[in-house]
Amino acid sequence: MQLCVKAEQSNAFQLDLIETLPHKPYCTDELGVTYIRPKSTAIKKKYLQVNQPKLVTYLVFDIDRQGGVLAWYDNDLPTPYWTSKNPENAHAHIAYRLKVPFCTSDIAHSEPIRYAAAIESAMIERLKADRGFAGLLTKNPLHPHWQNEFWTEYEYTLDELAEYLDLKGHPLRGSEVSGLGRNCELFDNTRHWAYRAIREYWAPNYKRKWNAAVYDQVEALNAQFKVPLPVSEVKAIAKSIANWTYREFTPEKFRQSQANKGAKGGKVGGKISKRKPVESSERTLKPWEGLGISRPTYYRRKAKGLL
Repeated sequence: MQLCVKAEQSNAFQLDLIETLPHKPYCTDELGVTYIRPKSTAIKKKYLQVNQPKLVTYLVFDIDRQGGVLAWYDNDLPTPYWTSKNPENAHAHIAYRLKVPFCTSDIAHSEPIRYAAAIESAMIERLKADRGFAGLLTKNPLHPHWQNEFWTEYEYTLDELAEYLDLKGHPLRGSEVSGLGRNCELFDNTRHWAYRAIREYWAPNYKRKWNAAVYDQVEALNAQFKVPLPVSEVKAIAKSIANWTYREFTPEKFRQSQANKGAKGGKVGGKISKRKPVESSERTLKPWEGLGISRPTYYRRKAKGLL
């Protein structure tokens, strides 16, 4: 009876997983040669793309050691959605399902990406998982070649996962960046470059040239990663940054910004003083000018009783 119930639960999990897969996922039976196939064909391959393009529903971790399939249990982490173990060497993939999937290419809503990148990085550290794992393909939990186990149907929020972790120092940056941290690195480095660089492209009908320039910048930065992001992600990130800066950093807004700065020249601390001038006050009479000294010198001498 228990075996029947467990089989039914596993089938339900599998059907739910199939529902969330891309319509035409990347897939393969041999790493190194990847194909794009309809979902009905892809689920029969050993390796499969489980996340939609530019959308993360599953956080997947690669454990390249024996006993890795229970690394989550050994390190006091929550129960995963599924695990897939290689029967030949006992290496495994561990996957968590998120309650709210998030976009990986939207510069206007980058905070979830940064938060998830920190969580992913901290979990890699706890699990002693492979930071070089590209994440595009995972062991297909629907394929009989692997020893697959669906553990729970629970979908975690990022906050729930964060409760198990110390996020200080995550995600890693620079040469150690990996996983979702690559998206953050590309966002940050490219947008800071773009804020100034776009001024050089301000001209009639400049959007196409600007789009190409941003793509070239993102592509160059991506090439520096040990495991670069796929071209599809590079294009999406470049498009998001190019569109956002094109919309927010216009010649008109720049001129208005400069005009506003100039208008603040007669204000104290950038704010207009609400105090009305008093005709007999030192501020109005400016006695330091009659003495031929500066205002600070006047008040220093006055404080010492020299005036």
